[in-house]
Order: sequence, then C-alpha cells, then structure tokens
Amino acid sequence: MVCKNCNQALVPEDRYCRNCGAKVIQNRLTLKNVWHDLGQQVFNLDNTFLRTFRELFTKPEVVVATYIAGTRKRYMNPISYFAIAITLSGLMFFVLRDIYDLNLTESSFNNETAPQLNYVFDFQALLAYLSMPLYALMTWMLFSATKKFNYTEHLVANAYIIGQTSYVQVFTYIFFLGLFPIKFDIFNFAFLIVIVVYQFYALGRLHQLGFWSTFWRALIYFFLLIIVMMGIGVVIFLISLSTGMVNLEDFAPKS
Repeated sequence: MVCKNCNQALVPEDRYCRNCGAKVIQNRLTLKNVWHDLGQQVFNLDNTFLRTFRELFTKPEVVVATYIAGTRKRYMNPISYFAIAITLSGLMFFVLRDIYDLNLTESSFNNETAPQLNYVFDFQALLAYLSMPLYALMTWMLFSATKKFNYTEHLVANAYIIGQTSYVQVFTYIFFLGLFPIKFDIFNFAFLIVIVVYQFYALGRLHQLGFWSTFWRALIYFFLLIIVMMGIGVVIFLISLSTGMVNLEDFAPKS
C-alpha cells in the first residue's frame, strides 16, 4: 500500500502519510464520509480557512508575514483564499442581477434610465485576477520607501486583503441590497472606501507605520484607484461598442 498523494510506502496501521502528512483514505467514497470530511475541513473552528478569516481581522500583519516567512501550514495560501472569494463574488452578482433584478450599472446621479450593462459582471472574475497585480504594484510603490517587502510579497498581502474584503462584501451586499432599497452604485462606492481603509490598516500594521504615514498613502492610493477604475470602465465601454453589445443610441436621452 502506498500514499495516493506522494507514493510513499505505508503500513496498514498508518492513518497519515509519514512523508507528506496526507490522510490515508481506505474506505470507498460514500455520502457519509464525504460529509464527515466536509465537516472536518470547513466547519472545524481550527481549520486553516476559518483561522485565516478570523485572524485577518484581528492581526492581518501576522497572517501575511507568517506566509511570507515560509510557514505554509498555519494559514490558507493566498491564491486559494483569493480564488474562493472571487468565486463567491460571482455567486453574489448572480443573486443581485438574476434574483434581486438590480441594474448594477445604473447611475444614481442622472434622471435617465441607463442601458442594461449587467453583462459586464459576467467577467468579474477575470477582471479581479487582472486587477490584482495592479493593486500590488500601487501598494508596493507607495510603501517602497520602507524597503520591507518586495513586489511579490505585496502581491501576497493584497491577495489576502482583497480576498478578505470580498468575503465581507458577499454577505453584506446580499443582505443589505436584498432588504433595503439602496442604490447599488452608492452602496458600492461606500464599500470601496471601507476596502481601502481596511487595506491600509493591514498594510500599515505590516510595515509598522504610524497613522499619518499610512493615511497619506491610503489617500493617494484611493485617487489612483478611482483613475484605474475609470480607465477600466472606458476600456470595457469601447470593447462593448466595437463588438456591438451596446450602441451609442442606448445612451441617447429618452424623449
């Protein structure tokens, strides 16, 4: 008998592989043992996901620094943590569009009915993955004077941070936008401020900087982020226009 993960030789008494630490599975797959594994991995308060989620609120600098330092078992790795969050975000946008029937691209600052551009959110996962390196680049540049962390380490930090805010976003949006008549764009802008505040709270602690030193970096980042988002919006509009998904007539004032 060998380990199915690393091919290490096992003895019948082994419950875990002595080489890679994987659990030895000997029984056939049944609903009972699938549910048991799910309970152990997801609902166990000591599992890596819940520990990561909990401690990214209480001590985010420890979670990030621990992973950067080379400890890989205590917390969920940032790529998986971010990927799960983006998957849940996709589910959130499905609920908002197809169950709550919200127009997510409608502006609250004009009296005209905006064209339905909700199809943009079909590509939210791709946009999230493409945007992450840019977020990391901006924070790396803003904190470069500290000479503490390189670009890749900022990528790790931002994956944890954006993943964390995405989990909060999913439950917050589904709850509040489902129960209260709140405009999506206003609520989304307010939450963007919350994201930046948490992001620089975590980065400030990670770099061991004081309030004002962190504050001005956050302010610059926020304005850069607005510019980047406007740029992404323009690119999406031009692509939609060139592919025929929208027409200029859709934006003409209704008589």
